[in-house]
Amino acid sequence: MIEPAGALLIVRSVFTLTALLLWGGSACLLLIADQTLRDGLWQRLRRWGVSAVMLGGLSTLATLPILTASIGSGWTDARSPSMFGLVATKTLVGSAWIWQLAAFLVLGLVLIVPGMRCPAGIAIATSLMLATLTVSGHTAMHEGAIGVLHRFNDWGHLLAGGFWLGALVPVVMLLGQLRQPSRRLGAIDALIRFSTAGHLAVAVALLTGVVNTWLVVGTWPPDPDVLYQRALWLKVAMVGILIMMAIYNRYRLVPRLSRETDALDTLRRVSIMEIVLLIGVVTLVVWFGTLSPDQG
Repeated sequence: MIEPAGALLIVRSVFTLTALLLWGGSACLLLIADQTLRDGLWQRLRRWGVSAVMLGGLSTLATLPILTASIGSGWTDARSPSMFGLVATKTLVGSAWIWQLAAFLVLGLVLIVPGMRCPAGIAIATSLMLATLTVSGHTAMHEGAIGVLHRFNDWGHLLAGGFWLGALVPVVMLLGQLRQPSRRLGAIDALIRFSTAGHLAVAVALLTGVVNTWLVVGTWPPDPDVLYQRALWLKVAMVGILIMMAIYNRYRLVPRLSRETDALDTLRRVSIMEIVLLIGVVTLVVWFGTLSPDQG
C-alpha cells in the first residue's frame, strides 16, 4: 500500500498541475482578439477543462485525510473525523487546505453561474487556487514584511510559470488554425500576442525564481551536496532546456512557417515536448518542496 507521504505528493501534484493548466489556458484565451476564434477554442477546451476541474476537486477532497494520515499514525487516522478537525484547525498545512478548498469552491461557483462561466472568471478563480499554495511550505519560513514578500513572490512565480505551461495547450490548437485560410490571420495575431506575453512570463518566472532561491536557500549558487539544492539545480537545468526550446520555436521555426510546409508540424511537436517537460518541472518542484533546504 502506498505510504501517506507518497499519496500526498500525488494529490499535491494533481492540484498544482490542474490549477496551472486552467490558469494558463484561460489567460491565453483572453489574448485572442478574434472573438470567433476565441469562442471556437473555448468550446474545444471546455471538455478538457471539465476533466481538469474534476481532478482538482478530487485532489482537494483527498488532501485532508492524506494530510491527517501523514501527520498522525498512518492510514488509520485518515478515517478519524476528530483528527480531521485537529489538522484543519491547528496546523498551518490544515489552514492551507481550508484556503485551497475555498478557492476551489470559488471555481465551482464560476462554473455554475452562466455569467461567470468564461475565460476571465476561470482565470481569476484559478489564480486564487495558485495563491493557496503559498500559505504553507517554504514560504512560511519568514514572518513580517519578508514573509509577505516571499508569498507574493512565490505567487508571481506560479502565475508566470502557469501561463507558460497552460497557454501552450491552446497555442498547440492555434497552430492547427494556420492551415485554415479564414482563420489564419486571427491565429497569427493571437500567436504574436502570446509570444509577447510569453517573453514577459519567462522573464518574471526567472526573476521570481532567483528571489525564491535566495529567500529559501540564502545563498547563490545552490550547494550541489545538499539534496534539496541538488534538485534545485536539476530544475534550473530543465528550465534552461525549456528556454532554448522556446527560443528555437520563436526565432527559428516561426520565420519558416510561410515558406516550409513541415515547419508547422515541427513547431507543434516541439511545443508538445515543452508541455511534457514543464509538467516534469512542476512535479519535481512539488517533490523538493517537501524537503528541507539544508537536508543532506
